[in-house]
Amino acid sequence: MLQGYSYRNYDDKKKGIKMGLKFKVKVPGTSANIGVGYDCLGVALDYFLELEVEESNKIEFLENGKPFSIPIEDNLIFEAIKYTEKHLVKNIPSYKVNIVRNDIPISRGLGSSSSAIVAGILIANKFAGDVLDINEVAKLAVEMEGHPDNVVPAIFGGMVLTAHDKENLVYSSLINSDDLCFYVMIPDFKLSTEKARSVLPKMYLVSDAINNISKLGLLVNAFNKGEYDNLRFLLGDKIHQPYRFALINNSEKIFEASKRHGALGEYISGAGPTLISLNYDNDEFLENMKKELAELSDNWTIEKKKINLKGAEVY
Repeated sequence: MLQGYSYRNYDDKKKGIKMGLKFKVKVPGTSANIGVGYDCLGVALDYFLELEVEESNKIEFLENGKPFSIPIEDNLIFEAIKYTEKHLVKNIPSYKVNIVRNDIPISRGLGSSSSAIVAGILIANKFAGDVLDINEVAKLAVEMEGHPDNVVPAIFGGMVLTAHDKENLVYSSLINSDDLCFYVMIPDFKLSTEKARSVLPKMYLVSDAINNISKLGLLVNAFNKGEYDNLRFLLGDKIHQPYRFALINNSEKIFEASKRHGALGEYISGAGPTLISLNYDNDEFLENMKKELAELSDNWTIEKKKINLKGAEVY
């Protein structure tokens, strides 16, 4: 059963606008696609966007108490708040948002846009009296984002499989333990989702589609049962990753090094350029990969992350 999107110490819901309201919002970063799960499989990781929100006499965005560097017209949190207001046909009071933590790397395939969208929807919903339930929040986030594989795990936490169309959104939790570690390898260059999608073909071989369909079913089963012996094979995608390797310097070389040092499997996180190795908690593997990355021309960092099981929080 999906959890996530927790409320703590809330007043009763559906009381309308709460004057003088003050609260906090916390949304995890995410990693999506996960090999053969293109646009349908994602996981929440312990990167976070944290905001302090309060009613104010004007709309204001701050970062650690100082003016936010991103113009309001480019601010996805603000855009999501306005989007939710329009959806609810309900005006909310002016507010001040202070970003007190954001360690989700921007344009690196770790759900920075999705976390901002989810945060904005939750802010508007809180000011409106919590009129949207968790499922309605998810549907609105998918409507705004365009695909569910980042926003849904950001809301619910854990690893989530999703399917959607214009009228339906269906999702299911796959993994509710944190025994698996995500070794997140981030380069010093960005890769936009638009560019990463532009290199994908318009048509695919039937054999490539069958490859992904068959492996996705078995990958879901492997995550559900915690059986990781065939993980690398099951992550072997033919829909998006082969076309994106050329956009990410040394990506295939890094995958080979990860395999050589004993990882369970590897994949491109989201649209890239971040790469992720899956393994158990293994400090020797971490140190070996640090050495491998240090030898590359671009600057890469590697961090060991766990699955975030809580999802978005408002408190």
